[in-house]
Amino acid sequence: MTSARRRGFGAERELARILWDSGFAVIRAPASGAKSKHVIYPDLVAIYRGKIFIFEVKYRRSATLYVSLLQLQKLEEFARRASASAFVAVKIARKGWYIVGLDMAKKTRNGVKIDKEVLDRAYTLQEFINSVTNAPLDSFLKKRGGEGSDG
Repeated sequence: MTSARRRGFGAERELARILWDSGFAVIRAPASGAKSKHVIYPDLVAIYRGKIFIFEVKYRRSATLYVSLLQLQKLEEFARRASASAFVAVKIARKGWYIVGLDMAKKTRNGVKIDKEVLDRAYTLQEFINSVTNAPLDSFLKKRGGEGSDG
């Protein structure tokens, strides 16, 4: 497996863990990143008190990335069938997570472009979690402080 794919899978697992630790039920697609044309599912599905959120997860070293039309169509179809809200979750190296609504991304002929201008308008991961749970992320992280110990 290439290191880029490994970083992408690592980003998916990291986002799943953060959302889980923040009170969401989360599942990562078993064949996430597979070259299947007929399977329609996102990288992550997260549910919080009956609200469903789906994510295409991307990891980049810089702020500009593209999401293909096929990936978007699959994401939108899954969201339609599940009555879910669809997002692209972008982890930028050394900068953190951004949650981009599909309507925020810049349309191109082959999909969408997400650049610094789009990321400046996007939710940070903490802002997204707070908007869904109405609680600061810190409150969930403090609960984890004793994880792995007896006290």
